[in-house]
Amino acid sequence: MTRRRLPRLSLALTFWNGLFLAIVAVAVFVGSHRHVDDLGNRIQEDHALETARAVALTFSKAIDREWESLRAVAAKIDPTDYVSARSFADAVLDASSSVAWAGIAGRDGVVIAGAGGMREGDDVSGRRWFREGLRGPNAGTVYRPDDAEAEGFVNLSTPVLDAAGEPLGVVVYRISTDWVERYVADAADTLGIDAFVVDAQNSVVSRHLPNHASPLTDREIMTKRLRMERGLVVDGISGDGFVSALVPNFSGPNNPSLGWDLIVRVPERSPALIDATQPGWGVVLGLAIVGGMLGIVYLVNFLLTRCIAGLARGVDDLAHGIVSYPSDRVSSQEAEQLSHALTLLQTETLNRNRELARARRKEEEAQAAQMPPPKQRFLRSA
Repeated sequence: MTRRRLPRLSLALTFWNGLFLAIVAVAVFVGSHRHVDDLGNRIQEDHALETARAVALTFSKAIDREWESLRAVAAKIDPTDYVSARSFADAVLDASSSVAWAGIAGRDGVVIAGAGGMREGDDVSGRRWFREGLRGPNAGTVYRPDDAEAEGFVNLSTPVLDAAGEPLGVVVYRISTDWVERYVADAADTLGIDAFVVDAQNSVVSRHLPNHASPLTDREIMTKRLRMERGLVVDGISGDGFVSALVPNFSGPNNPSLGWDLIVRVPERSPALIDATQPGWGVVLGLAIVGGMLGIVYLVNFLLTRCIAGLARGVDDLAHGIVSYPSDRVSSQEAEQLSHALTLLQTETLNRNRELARARRKEEEAQAAQMPPPKQRFLRSA
């Protein structure tokens, strides 16, 4: 009968120890991988939010400059002096690329002076920018002409006050939405992102989408409605993911609100994060550590089972009639008990063998004593 070749005890223990370590390693890896994914999402969300804040900061500074210019003109202008008023209005267009038109209206709502002479003499008393502008600084809503080729605009207005603080008229700057689109597009291209400018009615004022040309998702719209300044990982409508971030009222806190919110989109995984997730020296180091641990486990198992292996050889020798006492070096109480029991068995077996040998010799001697001498046996037979 062919005996099946089994592994040594040290190898068997190492295998099961290694299997246990592998299960633990897989569990730790899965848990840590989920933690890394969550951490990566938070990092990307924070990165997207910081990017959105950077764009919002630059835009708010540009709007701040227009408000400062508007207030300076209102403080210096004399609505009763047409030449001076017209000079200020023309200078505004020459100094700023964002202003499509500037004008000064009197207290009666008639435009006294307009840049380039436009709208001079028009009655604007029913316009919101005039009515609200008499009370204080005001930012209007976006006006979109019916003509698709005409550019939209938003009016910024502030009162012209006399020495007693009474309004003498209103100064208005018409900010072009084309300028808003160009400004946001330049900032987005510089940072490699997509950008939306959305007004209070959830209408898109401007958009620049070089990376993800898809409309706003439901999650982005919900975040916009809740006015939550945060980033979130979004699965795009076309299947490609990105990280979206919202900055509400991004025109600045120190001026009348335009009611505009900025939404930016950043690619879901930046090159730095992709490189960090690729196999590299970290994987090699991890495999080396696992290999070293298995080597140490095998060495420990070998030292622990060496005495048991010696006892097993002693039992095998005993089964074949060979008496070989085990070594006194043991590694555990169980091994010591086995060694002691094997020593007793071997001693008992050796004693019995000796007794059997003595009994056999006595029996042979007795049989030899009862037999006649060889010569007498020969004579009788003759």
